[in-house]
Amino acid sequence: MPAKRTIAAGWAVVALAYAPAVWLVGAAQGQRASLPETFGAMAVFFLPWALSTPTLLRLGAGLPLMPGRTARSLPLLGLAGLIVIPTITTVGLGLEAVLGWALGSRAPSSMVQLATGVAITSFFSVPVYCAVVGIGQTLVWVEWTRHRERMLARARLETLRAQINPHFLFNALGAVAELAHRDATAAQNAIARLAGVLRTTLANDAEESTLAEEVALTKDHIELHRLLLPAELDVRMTMSDQAWTARVPALVLQPLAENAFVHGLSRMAESGWLTITGSVDDGRLVIEIANAVAVADANLSSRGLGSGLVGVRERLTAWNDGSGTMTVERRPDRFVVRIDMPHIDGRLEP
Repeated sequence: MPAKRTIAAGWAVVALAYAPAVWLVGAAQGQRASLPETFGAMAVFFLPWALSTPTLLRLGAGLPLMPGRTARSLPLLGLAGLIVIPTITTVGLGLEAVLGWALGSRAPSSMVQLATGVAITSFFSVPVYCAVVGIGQTLVWVEWTRHRERMLARARLETLRAQINPHFLFNALGAVAELAHRDATAAQNAIARLAGVLRTTLANDAEESTLAEEVALTKDHIELHRLLLPAELDVRMTMSDQAWTARVPALVLQPLAENAFVHGLSRMAESGWLTITGSVDDGRLVIEIANAVAVADANLSSRGLGSGLVGVRERLTAWNDGSGTMTVERRPDRFVVRIDMPHIDGRLEP
């Protein structure tokens, strides 16, 4: 619901818009009220509408014009209008008459004149009532749409989570199977570590986490792949203090590290490297994941290098109204993924 200041400002604009026309009509009829006095009279006249607006908006929220409810809500809104419009109009005209009499710009009105004025003004106030109710219905639809988008985003995140876990498991089991032919003991250790990684991953059902938590989870995956890779691996992680506590979508780093191992580091013959950096610049959190690539793969396109990249890009789209972006760059000696998103401090936000 709009704040009281917003409602007051809106009705002040309405009064200001009405004032010139009313002043010109009054001047043509010989009334002595000045333009500022006329604006004051309009402000007083619309004061009951301003005070009633929160109630009318709640009425609209309780009687939404939505599929399955319009047939019931529309007649009730019309019946409410038959009561609300004359009541507010009577109060508004009464206050306006008292103000005019106090300023000496209008003679006291008789009951007949007041009743006639209420009847005529009520007729012209129907659009005002419809406008207020229409704004209320718009707010209902906006809130309903936001709720629906939140539910769709949550459903998309759950779908992506369901895709990420089997994707990782498929890659890891394939690597363990190959390792078993070379070193049975190492394969047993890898299976034990794989079980711990899966236990941690599946137990995490949050939609978002801090970057520190994501790094800790990714480290477990990296240690698993150290056992699976035949080549030496140099891993470096650098995070600024602000980036360390930043909020990010859950499981945003693990698929990227997985992509680096499956499509890059696993093809290295002797040694490879992986770097993960995080920094905050001008209110934006920037995360960069880079890994070495084999010389034989130097001419490969950066497109189609794993469903993990697609999943992360969709996760960023579903998180925080799609305010995060991901870019992919292929260089002669490395593959770089860069994530850019608003910086939200996990220590300040619930």
